[in-house]
Amino acid sequence: MRNKDSRKALLNHLPCNVTEVELQALKQHRCAISKKSSFDVTVDHFIPISWGHGGTIIGNVYPLDRTLNRTKSSMNPFRWVKRNEVKDKINMRLWDKLITDLASQNGMSVRDFTRYVNWCEENKRDLDEVKADQRLSVEIWRRERFS
Repeated sequence: MRNKDSRKALLNHLPCNVTEVELQALKQHRCAISKKSSFDVTVDHFIPISWGHGGTIIGNVYPLDRTLNRTKSSMNPFRWVKRNEVKDKINMRLWDKLITDLASQNGMSVRDFTRYVNWCEENKRDLDEVKADQRLSVEIWRRERFS
């Protein structure tokens, strides 16, 4: 399966609680970390779909400048933001606010949210694994963490 096909298949099987209207509304906002105009904004999945975690859910989607989104691709966002070419284009206060907001939306502290995102990267799932267990990734993480 080609990468684009694989991503689309994962997207179709991962949780989605954001409506098309809400996604379109997000695209009308300025970039969450650079404040670029909404004209160049897309919706990014903080935890990349290709990891087999997250999904199109509150706490994983946010408005991001299209150019920044291309540079992020499927990288760990906490490593991506440290790249020199990214640091020069974003406002770190806005980054910190985004992380605080996403952590809160997931019912976590910033520290736990960071651990959760890193766990998702370390425990990537393929399409068959996602189909077999369609619980929210945060539920899987909590169960593994506290069992």
